[in-house]
Amino acid sequence: MASKDLLHRFIFENRPVRGEFVYLKESFQTIVNQHAYPAPVRQLLGEALCIASLLSAIIKFEGRLTLQFRGKGALKLLLAQCDNQFNMRGLVKWEGELSYDQLIDALEEGVLVVMLDPGPGKNRYQGIVSFRGRSLAESIEGYFNDSEQLPTKIWLAVDDKQAAGLLLQIVPGVKKEETQFSENPEEDWQYVNQLTSKLHTADMLQLDYEGLLLSLYQGEQLRLFTASPVRFNCSCSRARSEDAIRLLGQEEAEAELNTHQIITVTCDFCNQEYIFDRGDVAAIFADKGTPPPTDIHLH
Repeated sequence: MASKDLLHRFIFENRPVRGEFVYLKESFQTIVNQHAYPAPVRQLLGEALCIASLLSAIIKFEGRLTLQFRGKGALKLLLAQCDNQFNMRGLVKWEGELSYDQLIDALEEGVLVVMLDPGPGKNRYQGIVSFRGRSLAESIEGYFNDSEQLPTKIWLAVDDKQAAGLLLQIVPGVKKEETQFSENPEEDWQYVNQLTSKLHTADMLQLDYEGLLLSLYQGEQLRLFTASPVRFNCSCSRARSEDAIRLLGQEEAEAELNTHQIITVTCDFCNQEYIFDRGDVAAIFADKGTPPPTDIHLH
């Protein structure tokens, strides 16, 4: 039985195919319980969190990866973030009572992007993902197939308590003459996908990782790498809350103080509150530093 939040990497020794498996339990529960998400929203957020962690593992960079959807329909925002140390957080904003199918329909009414933020002073990357099929997984598969020319397949499973994802991808940049692989990488790819088609998504939430691979890929030579822990971690801080007050402006901050005596800044992700009194606000505007973008709002 799977019990730890881990991301596992593996590769087929004799075929140009690599894979990843992620299992989320404690981190998933922490994130989805931070807001009153109904079951369909929890499912969609769980899928997005799995995808964000899987992509963070295959895209080699230092920084934070964001899978984000912004829409004008019932689904306003879907956001899942994971950095190269597998610290995760996520958020959904929606309106009304929606079924899972209605959430999927809403994904056609906005923009889905993958963003890479390598940190201050470095160029950010943003790739627009065309929504296709009836899932986030199919859309990400299409993005890699079309934009990156890397055949990719993703399987996802989510229930009330946990989420799991499996990703397969052709190893990029493989030259047949330099490897032990067969003469037909496409044939290898199709064969591995055929084996994986026997996967029952419920098993992704029940079986241990190695047991799952052994049952799927009997007779195949696999190299398993050391697993990486995955955890919830929000990047909000008092310093970022000070930035939000700077963005508000001194005049509006003073008006807020006159009304409420304090300013409360609440993180959209984790609901952590940061309290500022008049002395705190005066010190903020005495410092004329330029604030970066924030993920927090004021009350």
